[in-house]
Amino acid sequence: MKISYILRALILSFVFFSCEKNEIPILPHNSGEIISRQIELYPNYQNQVFYSIKNDLVVSSNLKTDWDMAFESSEQGYNILLNSSTFSQLTVVDDITFEEVTEVLDSEWNWDNPKGMNYGTAIGDPRINNSIYIINRGYNINGIARGYKKISIDTITNNYYSIRYANLDNTEMHIMKINKDSNFNFQYLSFTLNDTINIEPQKNKWDLLFTQYTHIFDEEIGPSPYLVTGVLTNYINQIEVAVDTNNLFADIEYNMLMNYDFASFQDIIGYDWKYYNFDTQSYSIDSEKNYIIKDQQGYYYKMHFVDFYNDLGDKGYPMFEFQQL
Repeated sequence: MKISYILRALILSFVFFSCEKNEIPILPHNSGEIISRQIELYPNYQNQVFYSIKNDLVVSSNLKTDWDMAFESSEQGYNILLNSSTFSQLTVVDDITFEEVTEVLDSEWNWDNPKGMNYGTAIGDPRINNSIYIINRGYNINGIARGYKKISIDTITNNYYSIRYANLDNTEMHIMKINKDSNFNFQYLSFTLNDTINIEPQKNKWDLLFTQYTHIFDEEIGPSPYLVTGVLTNYINQIEVAVDTNNLFADIEYNMLMNYDFASFQDIIGYDWKYYNFDTQSYSIDSEKNYIIKDQQGYYYKMHFVDFYNDLGDKGYPMFEFQQL
């Protein structure tokens, strides 16, 4: 009798837990500590800083003038970007040979879309455009114009780009092969060094880029480019961000994630977490803006900015707080 009772009890327990599997208790989700971090761009915004939010680590930094063009590095990649941080721009020249391009006429200038390469680049699709491109290299850190280069994209394969570039007077002519490497989003070219240069870390090593970049304001008279300072995301490698202006930073919790709409365009954090106060002639932080970041491993973080100045009162030192949810 005792064995029969125990057996019935075991069967009933099995049936109960099988029917009630959705009621199995789930361990509470523990959030991480709130971490404060300051990034050094300097008052002239000379630095570009690649940052990993998971590791709370500056992965690498470089002067924004270290490079001129970026070449998409995946096997099927073909997009080519300008150095938006120096206010570079590009115009297209057709129906003329490379050597015949010797001056900048009344040209229509183009810029990369700050949302990212999928939203449009200044150069367009070089696989179908048999064109010569004139690049205005923008400005040095001290505001001096960097001059012009002309370039043609002669070949794009799964393994490399073949390009030719020179000054407008055909001096300093260079023919170069730029090899792709799928561990990186882009390969970077320096007209100063006449060589490729290591700028961006491996694509799975960083999440956010603190930098100046060219924002395009949509105005009635047409697009108006302007150099701004802010944060771009590693959107190519699955970084997604949602913006929350309704809740306080302290009130955002893990169980609210289903309420957010996440997007993966490059400038979703952007520059407008701060604004310029003309009365005080200084920057102030928009305290109502919070960002929810989903990283490459699927972890979520909340983030907000708290300052744009260092302890000495110098601008160009964005400070933010973040917490893993």
